[in-house]
Amino acid sequence: MIITTASAAAAVILGPHGERIRLRCLARRSMLAGACESFDHLRLSPGAHHVLPGQNETENVLYVLRGSLLVGGSPDEPDHLAVDGDLLLARRGTPLHLDAGPLGAELLCLALAAPRRASATRDALARRRAERRTRP
Repeated sequence: MIITTASAAAAVILGPHGERIRLRCLARRSMLAGACESFDHLRLSPGAHHVLPGQNETENVLYVLRGSLLVGGSPDEPDHLAVDGDLLLARRGTPLHLDAGPLGAELLCLALAAPRRASATRDALARRRAERRTRP
């Protein structure tokens, strides 16, 4: 069992205008089973801007605990307003731009291992079958 308390150390990032972003890791892959890469607690002060970088191997899930924020992904998609209780799912590799509302925002952020592409899985299975046929 892993227990994380509110007193655990957190990173505090200061923005160019004094806004604060408090980020605390709740768990990393070595602590978790399954497809979860990381599980973070994020607090943004009013008006803070933060970017969650997109990675090709992971998809991000955000759950808004308190406050509101504008979430933007790719430039060809509109920004979304997220409020208390909203759950946001980001496609593999999509960086997320987070802009906290006037009261700030508090989120849980999960990075999940993206499912393998079906074609890659099919190719791997075909290679294994071919190897079995050629064995003596």
